[in-house]
Amino acid sequence: MPQPRQKPYLTYALDAEGKLIHVDSVSTGLACKCFCPHCKGELVAKNGGNRKVHHFAHANGSDCIGAIESALHKMAKDILQEHRLVMLPPVQQGGIGKQMAFGKIEVEVFAKELSLRPDCIGYTEDGCIIWVEFKRSHEVDIKKAGKIISARVDCVEIDLNSCELDPTKVRSYIERSCEGRKWIYNHESSQTFLICNKNSNAQYHNFDDEYYFEQRMSRHIAVDEQNTIVSLHNLDEIDTNKHSYFCIACGKEVYIDVDDWGNYSFLHLDGNTPCEDDFYLHEAAKKVLYGRFNTQQNFDVYIPQIHLCEKGNQCSFFNETDCSIAIPIPYNLKAHGYDSCEIEYKFPNKQFSYDAVLKRGDDLKTAIVIIIDADTCHIEHENLKNRTIEVIVRCENDIFKLYEEPLREENARFYNFESRDIKTIPFEKVDRKILKFTLFSSGKYHIGVENCISTKKRSAVYEMIISNGYGNYKAMKQYAVLHCYNQQKVLCLCEICYYLRSVDSFYNHENICIRYKTKGTPRNPLEVMPVKCPYFSLDRNLVTALVKEFHDLKFVEKDFTII
Repeated sequence: MPQPRQKPYLTYALDAEGKLIHVDSVSTGLACKCFCPHCKGELVAKNGGNRKVHHFAHANGSDCIGAIESALHKMAKDILQEHRLVMLPPVQQGGIGKQMAFGKIEVEVFAKELSLRPDCIGYTEDGCIIWVEFKRSHEVDIKKAGKIISARVDCVEIDLNSCELDPTKVRSYIERSCEGRKWIYNHESSQTFLICNKNSNAQYHNFDDEYYFEQRMSRHIAVDEQNTIVSLHNLDEIDTNKHSYFCIACGKEVYIDVDDWGNYSFLHLDGNTPCEDDFYLHEAAKKVLYGRFNTQQNFDVYIPQIHLCEKGNQCSFFNETDCSIAIPIPYNLKAHGYDSCEIEYKFPNKQFSYDAVLKRGDDLKTAIVIIIDADTCHIEHENLKNRTIEVIVRCENDIFKLYEEPLREENARFYNFESRDIKTIPFEKVDRKILKFTLFSSGKYHIGVENCISTKKRSAVYEMIISNGYGNYKAMKQYAVLHCYNQQKVLCLCEICYYLRSVDSFYNHENICIRYKTKGTPRNPLEVMPVKCPYFSLDRNLVTALVKEFHDLKFVEKDFTII
């Protein structure tokens, strides 16, 4: 059974001059004239004997919970002020920490412009200034962190919770270790936040041996009290000294959180239940698009336009679906008369509102509906007669792209947009894929997907280009062989032979000729493809099935044996 952890003793206290002093350096009892580093109450030194650990106790018998924390906190500040050396954490995740020597250290100096009192301010010989905050029971709170970040003050927080109340160990920890410290702000950091996909930040919590799974997406977009959108992507927009910030989705107050690697995110204040990630993405996308339309000169969308192969009807297996590509053409909707964007817009006689609607004056017929698809948070576009753009957002990266990038097929779907202005395009760029059956002079054959402009293979005597309905390659190959058989071409007929059987074993699947033992035929005929086998017998059942399945098959033949 594990032994309970021994309660730590207060072995350092403040002397009459306010300096930390060890219990063995003072007189016993009240004669020590020492005071609690936390509550400043009078202490007695219990240092007379060898049976118990020497320590200080409050003269009034009280149990001051913060005494040891305050002693450790002051010890760290005194050590830094005396030795002027600290190990700084890496600026970037995966980087290397750096030991910093200061020319001067100030302790508990009030920074009037920010109304803050940092634990220590370090000044280097080359003019750098770094704040150092020591964490024991309290970390840098949200208001203080916000002010530091807004003022662009380089500040590192060092966690002392793993330290004992021992000056040698505390000094070694401060000067040589990179553990337990993070940047609240560093001007050299190029990454001030970490973008996570939705539900990618998973945390497990153990409550009474039962694991509770919590997922939360890091959030970096908010609004201020004037409903102006701000982003941690651009810290120049953030000033917690002048503004409060609120969730862009639910409107509850948020603050800037700094993780162990100095990455920033907005968190809801304690007591405010965070809104769902999909709802956050939905509202952020809607308001970012609205702000972009109303603040920028252009609002570009890339609408797909159909371009047909220039060969057109000259090609025997041409069709508009397969022989065309959609090329996105840029349109500046503002240049096309769209002058207003309204969010949560409800059309007359409609029961619900759309996320956003772009209009030309009051003309509703030409209005363009914008729907935000944030996974579970979206409305359906079916039965909409107006032209509609469905904007897809699955993570914050998708939101940031909406600030500047035009809407295109990579992040949007377009419905009811006309593409009648059909243009042609060189057939090399269409890159149409077709299924081609090729018969060689040896009687062997091959079927596979190729480009429509691929050239004749060497020794090919016949090609069958199949332009529709080729989902079942095996059946298609059988049909092609049957077609060649009916035209009396020389080829291997095993595919349609009555004696070919498929055998499934534990390890593989193979096609064998069931007469290989009695007649000496190849066991696996499709591997060698024999021609003019004297034991061939047409599988009538297979023929019936193939004719039924491919009665409407369209194909083009090229017979290279006919000159």
